[in-house]
Amino acid sequence: MIDVVHLTKRFGDRTVLDDLTLHFDNGEVASVVGPSGGGKSTFLRCLNGLETFDLGSVQIGPDKLEAGGLSHAAIARIRQRVGFVFQQWHLFAHQTALENVIEAPIHVKKVARATAIEKAKALLAKVEMSHREHAYPRELSGGEQQRVAIARALAMEPDALLMDEPTSALDPSRVGDLVALLGRLAKEGLTLVIVTHDYDFARAVCTRSVALESGKVVRDGKPSDVLAETPL
Repeated sequence: MIDVVHLTKRFGDRTVLDDLTLHFDNGEVASVVGPSGGGKSTFLRCLNGLETFDLGSVQIGPDKLEAGGLSHAAIARIRQRVGFVFQQWHLFAHQTALENVIEAPIHVKKVARATAIEKAKALLAKVEMSHREHAYPRELSGGEQQRVAIARALAMEPDALLMDEPTSALDPSRVGDLVALLGRLAKEGLTLVIVTHDYDFARAVCTRSVALESGKVVRDGKPSDVLAETPL
């Protein structure tokens, strides 16, 4: 599903990602963990072309991103295959929850508005947000905004979902709701790659953990093994 080969990313003289080679299978739920500054979020952003890189390649399905200049056409195709849920969600403030979810299908995939609305309502129901479809982001709690952001990402019918620190802005009482939601998505076959510092969350939802330190993969395996040896 996702093949990363010799991925290297530098900021000036600093190597942030150092020759990473990883594979994520269809339906896999993987956490990317490790201390701050280890390259986790940069790695996630390289997977769908939000960051360029200096060496290596990222292949998702038939589409490949390669160092030395990312093809806009390849990026567009990959972003339809791979959804991204940002740490701060980045919902459009002037649009309701429903309008946020239909935006990309209408303008990127050219889906008819009526069809987009029908599918968006089904997705909001899936994330238990039907009752808030006409609310604006400022009227939603952090957990509600996150659910809308997940529905928005799913509206493009992706094969994989990338998430950056999904529990960082949630009350502890809401983390269990997110675990349940991601568990349901995983059972439907969605591949999940999740950057997180929340090891309890990673143990609860993930089948694999990859630890990055100083831009290198230092551990890769079962969450119970990897997390026990990886500092926050």
